[in-house]
Amino acid sequence: MISLHKIFKNYSLFVLFLVAALTSCKKDFLDVTPRDQLSSETVFSDQSGADLFLNDIYGSLPDEDAKSYNYDAFENWSDNAVCSFHWAMSWVLGVSKSYSAASLNPGLYNHDYPAMPFMYNHTYNRIRRCNVFIEQVEKNASNFSDEWKTQRIAEARFLRAFLYHKMWMAYGGVPIVTRSLNQSEQGDAIFQPRNTSEETFAFIQSELADIAGKLPANNTKGSVDEGRAGKAAALALKGWVELFAHKYEEAAATNKQLIDELGNGNPYDLFANYNDQFMVGNNNNKESIFSYQHDAGSRSSYRNNYYGPKGNFNGWGAMQPTQNLVDDYVMANGLPITDAASGYDPAHPYEGRESRFYQSIIFDGTDFAGQTYHMKAGEHFALNPGAENNTGYFRRKGIDASLIGNLGKDGANYNFFRYAEVLLNYAEASIEAGNIDNTVTGAIDKIRTRSGLPTLEDTYHRSLSQNELREIVRRERRVELAFENKRWWDLIRWKTAEVVLNQPKYGVEITQQSGQWVYNTRSVVHTQEFLQRNYLFPIYQGWIDANPEIKSQNGGPDNWSNGQNPGY
Repeated sequence: MISLHKIFKNYSLFVLFLVAALTSCKKDFLDVTPRDQLSSETVFSDQSGADLFLNDIYGSLPDEDAKSYNYDAFENWSDNAVCSFHWAMSWVLGVSKSYSAASLNPGLYNHDYPAMPFMYNHTYNRIRRCNVFIEQVEKNASNFSDEWKTQRIAEARFLRAFLYHKMWMAYGGVPIVTRSLNQSEQGDAIFQPRNTSEETFAFIQSELADIAGKLPANNTKGSVDEGRAGKAAALALKGWVELFAHKYEEAAATNKQLIDELGNGNPYDLFANYNDQFMVGNNNNKESIFSYQHDAGSRSSYRNNYYGPKGNFNGWGAMQPTQNLVDDYVMANGLPITDAASGYDPAHPYEGRESRFYQSIIFDGTDFAGQTYHMKAGEHFALNPGAENNTGYFRRKGIDASLIGNLGKDGANYNFFRYAEVLLNYAEASIEAGNIDNTVTGAIDKIRTRSGLPTLEDTYHRSLSQNELREIVRRERRVELAFENKRWWDLIRWKTAEVVLNQPKYGVEITQQSGQWVYNTRSVVHTQEFLQRNYLFPIYQGWIDANPEIKSQNGGPDNWSNGQNPGY
């Protein structure tokens, strides 16, 4: 096998043209016909051609560090960060979630804007490519070895399940399409109704259970399958959707399987340094389970360009951390700043914090890329909405100071899943299931001690209740996975979005009073609104109107109205 990382550096433009022809649209994303049978025969005549087709699907995954409109990252929809630009969709719709199912352009789905990783039409285009790949490999089976065929079909099924899970989290139930559709041949039979949310979950779960054992056990740096979907990716995704669906015992078992069979260095484990794992030289390290494969020359990331700080570094500062997030970084002794024993001093709020705070946040007095950032009143980067300095903070996590002056040559991967999340998912699922033992606290401790924090026992010196552990693991998850576009989905599945996202986003305003610097950590950046209906996104009405099978769906377990999600 050839690693995905290497093949991404050696695309054949000619074959890519054939791939494009094979999957190009005739009318819309449901009505697609291969225009040239020779193209199909050429692409699937051998393993290298078919690999290029599959790699093109990998390359089409929703890369949330990409170019285009991703400067308004999905993380900005949560309470972790805000976009620098006040006209950005996350900002406007965060203040008032008035978007409707009729809004497309301009509106919620305005030319892929913001970085919506679940766009209904684009996602089905990608799913169709997965179905075409599976069908063509089976049709031309004699051109491929049995080993290659088994693994590559499993990869395509994983990618299809991955794409379905994005839509499932956003929309609930969607039509499960497992074959390529052609209206000129099939007529109205191409139109399928929405499957229920439970049916969509069950499909994703069963697909991942079936293919996990057919995928490679190692996709880390230097392996023959570097960057490809592996067994750990299938188990990580399966464990995640089970957690999202509140199937806690199943989620705990799946994540525990991954830890026992593939964790603890065999080959996956925590990377030694929390922030260094995100740098280009550590792509596909032992913590990386499934990542979008970037390359500085041919497939660059825009993380540093879009999210890096302003100033000498010359980033856009388009993902500015909120005070809401900053408050959840604990003190170096492991206690939250709200604990009277933590030693937190509001007059010196940045002293004595845990190491992930210093690795993730640029705050007043931070030295980065040859510059000291000053955020006090009257200074260049002070909280000033007019200058698009909205919170008094910039992002540091995953930002590579060595790229100063060359931000367009960013080759760092974007992680979909990493081993730390598996540990957190296992711990959370076990806590929610009420099955709390040393393996659960040990999973949390492993993440904390990697960043120099004491264990839970050494921090609290007593047994912790289920409610206390729930609060701890949720805080750990927020801090550990900050800026990785996880926070919105956590608030949705915890059903806390209606509380958290109806509170303002805060920044810090540092002013001098009576000769002392005072930190106002409740300076309102903007208010937020979250309605009950916002636990799901609407499907654009134009897509529903094009499918009579969906438009006729009413009621049922998901309470649809003419195929649309409740409240839209």
